[in-house]
Amino acid sequence: MVHGTSQQKILLIEDEAVFRMTLGAYLRSKNYLLMESKNGAEGLACVAMFQPDVVLCDLHMPGMTGHQVITIIHQRYPTIPVIVISGVARFDDVTQALREGACDYLLKPITDWNVVTEAIEQCLSNAEPGDHYQELQHHRALLRKDDYTATKLMHMMQKKTSPITLGQWRIDYSSTTPLLYAEFYSVDNALMVVIVELYAEMLDVAFVAAMIKFLLDPPYRQYQQNENNIFDSPRNVLSYLNWHICQSGILCNINCSVLLLSDDTEVVHFANAGLSFPHWLKKAANLSLGLLPEVEYHNFNKVISYPFEMQVQGEAENNLMLKIARSSPG
Repeated sequence: MVHGTSQQKILLIEDEAVFRMTLGAYLRSKNYLLMESKNGAEGLACVAMFQPDVVLCDLHMPGMTGHQVITIIHQRYPTIPVIVISGVARFDDVTQALREGACDYLLKPITDWNVVTEAIEQCLSNAEPGDHYQELQHHRALLRKDDYTATKLMHMMQKKTSPITLGQWRIDYSSTTPLLYAEFYSVDNALMVVIVELYAEMLDVAFVAAMIKFLLDPPYRQYQQNENNIFDSPRNVLSYLNWHICQSGILCNINCSVLLLSDDTEVVHFANAGLSFPHWLKKAANLSLGLLPEVEYHNFNKVISYPFEMQVQGEAENNLMLKIARSSPG
């Protein structure tokens, strides 16, 4: 059934009658044009008929699951954003839904209904990228059409010369694939290492790899001129990258870790967004980049000794090896 008079059309797919009725009443009070569906199959039919601006979808429903609904909507109607509203808070469920194409994930019970309208408005605003992203999308389209250029770019980004010297730091580096790579930044007397894992099946894999580097270069130059503090902290770098990747409109998830090695103490400060090996990174894992725009990443510390050696293993059994040494003082 359709309610309301606003031009912004919302489809609510929810099998719990009481919650559907309560949320529906709230959305009608906000003047959304609302259509309600009690299961996934009916919901997909409503998408085809109603062409909503935003879909709100539960995950665990009888018959067709919310995961299946999200996947089909994303394949058939990639411009229609889907917001999950679920009572399930498991990390795997959140990650899976976002990988399938959901743009946000809200948890039941909802105590402040304003978060629903805020999520809807955020999805609607993201559907209209500003002028400052037009050039980004142009380069993305070129890489999509030119497989040779994309492949060449990925191989160019993989470091081929080792060791690398940055100030007092000597870095021995190797990777079995361009999809698992590292960038290095000299930060005063410290060394920042940004480790990135991409997936071969990503439609925009080469573009994303280039975008991450291009996103980091301007703030790094500004940092060197004391114009920002992003490179003071691994968590700052992850938050900065995550926000800009989400704003780019690219549906992807990127595993990334940032390490800050000090010249005067044998401690590495780090923050992790999705990498699962070595074990001390996995214990500190948070959501991958590009899944949700507002994620609070945290810094962790690990006691180390120099030379510091590290092996990173990706999900496809790819490996990245690092050995970082510092020159003796004096």
